Amino acid sequence: MVRRFTWTSCAVVTSLVAGCGPRATPSAPVEEQRSPVPADAAPMTPDLDAPAESSSVEASPPRQERLPWVNPARCALPCTYDPQARLVSVDNNGVLDPAGGHLVDQSIQEPLGALVRAAHTAGHKLRIESAFRSYDDQVRLYRQIKQVGRAARPGHSEHQLGTAIDFRLPTSASIAWLAQNAPDHGFVLSYPDGKQRITGYRPEPWHVRHVGPQLANELRTSGLTLEELFRARPALGESGSCEDCPQPASRRACGTIKAAGTCDGTVLHWCYDDALASVDCAAFNQRCGRTRSSDVFDCIDAR
Repeated sequence: MVRRFTWTSCAVVTSLVAGCGPRATPSAPVEEQRSPVPADAAPMTPDLDAPAESSSVEASPPRQERLPWVNPARCALPCTYDPQARLVSVDNNGVLDPAGGHLVDQSIQEPLGALVRAAHTAGHKLRIESAFRSYDDQVRLYRQIKQVGRAARPGHSEHQLGTAIDFRLPTSASIAWLAQNAPDHGFVLSYPDGKQRITGYRPEPWHVRHVGPQLANELRTSGLTLEELFRARPALGESGSCEDCPQPASRRACGTIKAAGTCDGTVLHWCYDDALASVDCAAFNQRCGRTRSSDVFDCIDAR
């Protein structure tokens, strides 16, 4: 999945990006980034179908849990969704620790720890940079971050779900290892290289989300992103309309910007399903320009 990036230590510095952010602690709000990026009442993933009542009737197989589907146009359900009752504290290696600096959904703690251990065994010293971030945390982060496209609007961040992780990746080799091996533990790259027009966010090789081994391996085999899978099978995901978001920052209309997009220096703006999406192409060593085969604007090679 990693193509042209020379993300080495850059991945460490920029890990506070669109999906990234300062790490959240159990007692204090995150001060930065998309790190803080599924629960209890008004759950985002409904229960599986109940088993058949009669033993004489063959039980139907349970339907696939619906996953929260967030992007620049889709919000969490509800917009201020907060899985506090399901969160546990972990340290930088994903190990349960009451004094740990990160919060994650309890359902991903074991696979997260296993992923980090596997990386260390393979010689890659990655560590958790950030995890859960609340709606209010994201509001603060969105206001603080000045670089266009570096932070998701509140209500639109996977970090709010409790199942997204930003890793500190020290080398290009660790970036490649994570992309290849994360699915073994049920994680996928949400925002891979070259897919910003599809995901709505700039590439983040350090950002993974837990979706379970079955879906993760399906995505690895097919080469699709999670966003592409949601679009191919809409019943797999669920999201809100954003109308219940308390902060104006959660909504951004396209205005005069069209789906084909436009460039403002190195910044790409385009209308993404009736919501404005923006990324700074320079953040990953590209420039904004018109693609060769169409009138669509995108991030393209700088040369």
